[in-house]
Amino acid sequence: MIGLKENTDEVVNFIRRRFKTDCDWISGNCYYFAVILKARFSQAAILYDVIDGHFFVKIGKHYYDWRGEIERPSVCVFWDAMDGYDHFQTKRIIRDCIL
Repeated sequence: MIGLKENTDEVVNFIRRRFKTDCDWISGNCYYFAVILKARFSQAAILYDVIDGHFFVKIGKHYYDWRGEIERPSVCVFWDAMDGYDHFQTKRIIRDCIL
């Protein structure tokens, strides 16, 4: 079984090896970066930062985006539950960020 620190290193190493150039992974393509991490690390869950409008993933007890490991935002929602949290915001996010 992979330990917590090893798991963190594995995720950060994956990001650093494959995504050296910022293709707006923080400000415009964060949803797609979260999808990439979810595809690579099946245990990842995609979350949405409601305050800053940013997608990221949770793997174990850690949170990641293109920058590597990040602190958990104060107000975030699992993307799978976002429609129940705010249906109209979810529709706006899909229209403006995903499509």
